[in-house]
Amino acid sequence: MAQILVENIDPAILEKIEILAKQHGRSLQEELKYILQQAAENEVYHTGGDMAKAREAVARAQERYAGRTFSDSAELLREDRQR
Repeated sequence: MAQILVENIDPAILEKIEILAKQHGRSLQEELKYILQQAAENEVYHTGGDMAKAREAVARAQERYAGRTFSDSAELLREDRQR
């Protein structure tokens, strides 16, 4: 297996990871492996958010506003700028 050297880790972050390792009954190295595995497999990490939840929120908004008409916001902005 490959080895990785990570330099200049913030001591506060390292302390938090050590605490997590103790809470989970793992060594620091085991905890870091677990964190890396979760990050690599987790869609939230890759996309910056949970895409399924985002799609559900968009679908709910579309249903809520279906059939409604809204004023042109550009016109409102123009009016506001002229004040």
